[in-house]
Amino acid sequence: MRLITYLRTKASQALPIVLAALFLAGCQNLKNSTDSIQGDISQKSPYYLQQIDQSSGDAKINWQLLAVRALIIENNTKQASDILNGLPNMLPIAQDQERQLLRAELAAKRQDSKDAQLWLKNIKVGDLSNVQKARYYQVEVLANQGRDPLAQLRAYINLEPLVSDQERQSVVDQTWALLTQFTPAVLNTLVINADEYTLSSWLELLQAYQNNKADNQMLQSAIKDWQNRYSEHPASKTLPSQLSRALGFQKSSSANIALMLPMSGPGKQFGPTIQDGFNTAKALSKSDSQVKVYDTGSKPLAELLAQAEQEGATMIVGPLLKKEVEQLAASPSTLSILALNKPEKIADRINVCYFALSPEDEARDAARHIFAQGKTSPLIIAPRGDLGTRAAKAFAEQWSQNGTGAAQVQYFGKLGDLKEAIAGGAGMRSEGQPITLESGVTGVPTGPVDAIYIIATQPELALIKPMLDISKASRSASIYASSRSYQAGAGPDFRFEMEGVQFSEIPMLVGLSPALAQEGGAKYNGDYSQFRLYGMGADAWELASHFSEIRQLPDFQVTGATGILSADNNCVINRQLPWIQYRQGQLVPVK
Repeated sequence: MRLITYLRTKASQALPIVLAALFLAGCQNLKNSTDSIQGDISQKSPYYLQQIDQSSGDAKINWQLLAVRALIIENNTKQASDILNGLPNMLPIAQDQERQLLRAELAAKRQDSKDAQLWLKNIKVGDLSNVQKARYYQVEVLANQGRDPLAQLRAYINLEPLVSDQERQSVVDQTWALLTQFTPAVLNTLVINADEYTLSSWLELLQAYQNNKADNQMLQSAIKDWQNRYSEHPASKTLPSQLSRALGFQKSSSANIALMLPMSGPGKQFGPTIQDGFNTAKALSKSDSQVKVYDTGSKPLAELLAQAEQEGATMIVGPLLKKEVEQLAASPSTLSILALNKPEKIADRINVCYFALSPEDEARDAARHIFAQGKTSPLIIAPRGDLGTRAAKAFAEQWSQNGTGAAQVQYFGKLGDLKEAIAGGAGMRSEGQPITLESGVTGVPTGPVDAIYIIATQPELALIKPMLDISKASRSASIYASSRSYQAGAGPDFRFEMEGVQFSEIPMLVGLSPALAQEGGAKYNGDYSQFRLYGMGADAWELASHFSEIRQLPDFQVTGATGILSADNNCVINRQLPWIQYRQGQLVPVK
């Protein structure tokens, strides 16, 4: 046989095999891509977008669906929406179900709860894979946030068995956090189906907690009894973190406190005032604890920590500067630590709590207060610069948890600019710009502005309020102000001009901590910024005295000079401030 004939013969024999292999590979790729729309994804959007260009038919649609999913995760909602809108109207059931789920996820990402719920109604949950079901219930959680707490609770319960072991603690903790927000009135109106055993058991755990939380020993006994009766319940196997800490509660010693403050160098204008408040509160409590001050401006923090441990310290209060807090939080020390600032990234350590007087904390408290008053579309008016940006973002982040649309912000310039504007008869419009959150979600307002939160000094507020009064759209909105606007000695003209305005302030400055106010008044009454640091020092003592309780016991609170203090799951101290209102020239508490 000639060589050319031999080659032709071999080629002809091999061709069917090659074609079959290519066909099978194509089917396998299509099968894999079909399966993957119901499973997890591991690539970024550029990978899936590239596959779209190299595919056709059903395989191309699968890649498009995967690309949309990746784009939603990456917060590229516009491109995700464009691809979804370009899909054929008629799709096979599996692809169509994934499309509806993606539309629901897209709506949830945009904080459009109503639209998200509409898309969820088109989905047959029983036809979804477990991965898709988990995504479905995650959207349900978001879509019902602030709208239907019972539906949100059921979504959490359905989600729990579908998540990984690493995610389970977070889901259990979020379920518990939602349960503890249920008021007695809401609990009394709940209608639970006879087959909802997991839900009814959750409610029994909540009742056991509420009946016994005032006594830690009784709480421990009640939790263990519940675990014995419901050993197969998700919360019995993975107890909520707050309750785990209650079971492991041990009183820590505050007999020897190392007070680490900047007495020299950067921050030296703050350290002595905080120390003064700390010592005053200690004296009022008649405690015999030993306190030694370590100047963080004199030595590196690592040296001070080693010195404090060598000298028998059982607790550290401080430091104050953020970079030093980050160093201490990263140290291997096992001492109880009450840091007087917060790092950018909070590390949950059983021996560390974080306490700071920050504009972000006050803004978050304002968001909670305004939402509790039934408002749905807030506007923040804040100074241009770092302070205003940080406070506005914190307010918006807290507001986003309500599920009632997005907050807006309007920034103002210098005091001189405000004076020129009001001299020219200018008003201030009740509208602003969106605030981009850490999640990347901006969201949209739900309607006209009905609440205006102003972060301004007293002279600035004295100009902004009349400018808002000029605007007809602003007159129907309730007005709130931060503590920056409050200063003693404001005359009757100012108080009458502020009629109806609500503002937050630390209790000590509005007469709710008279003993401390009397002690510090002579020194700091004319300087409210120093007076607040003095109050912070006093509260640092209270928190140090109850460190174990605030770190380990759920819902433990301290009524302090700077507010009602409680801790979140990472032991970041939150402050709830009293709210005061100007009414007929007087200051009256907001009920």
